[in-house]
Amino acid sequence: MKNKTILASSFVLLLATMFLLQSCKEEKLADAPQQAASLSYHTEFDSIGKVIADGWRAVNKSVPASGDSWQQGSYIADNIKGGPFQSGIPAHSYVASANEYALCPYIVGTGLSFINCWLLTPQLSMKNGDRFSFWTRTKPTVSYPDRMQVWLNTTNDGTNVGQNETQTGDFTVKLLDLNPTYSSTGYPTTWTKYEFVISGLPYSVPKKLRIGFRYYVQGGGPSGANSDEIGIDDFEFISQ
Repeated sequence: MKNKTILASSFVLLLATMFLLQSCKEEKLADAPQQAASLSYHTEFDSIGKVIADGWRAVNKSVPASGDSWQQGSYIADNIKGGPFQSGIPAHSYVASANEYALCPYIVGTGLSFINCWLLTPQLSMKNGDRFSFWTRTKPTVSYPDRMQVWLNTTNDGTNVGQNETQTGDFTVKLLDLNPTYSSTGYPTTWTKYEFVISGLPYSVPKKLRIGFRYYVQGGGPSGANSDEIGIDDFEFISQ
């Protein structure tokens, strides 16, 4: 009888100790600070539907504009300007298809067009010192030179790009003007990476803003001497 009593008491004591240790463990877990979600963002444009869900927006302000805009890549190597549109650009990186990139073709304009077609990033919480990068290219044989600009909206997270080809709306800081002279060698024909550091923002804490990619070509469109197609892939925003 005495041995059973001792064993029972020891068992109760063991259970109490285990409960106390578990309670302390749970209390420590509850008190532990939660790590903030990362403000960084990356996309490989594997699906236009997905990037739209992420908050990307396409705005075509070409004059005159067609019903087309930035779209999913459509890689076929032997594109002929003027026929049914087929892209001559394969994706920079992909899992399932060489179409996994963002494409803007000359058919965003109609006839002889001043192409002004924007692709806007999602709302990104930016501060000075943050970085972003992307890859871009045109097709290998340049017969119709391309041009692209990169702008930053430092005011808000809206999508106002102005009303015509001479305006940029709330996108007031120009970060890049790629091939402004429409040289046949001015736009890369292989995937090329461009990187930028955010600076000059008058904020001490992150603010939600947008970056705008602007396919911007005078004398473009199906009847123009300029504009063929450009691709963007592997966009990455790194919050420091």
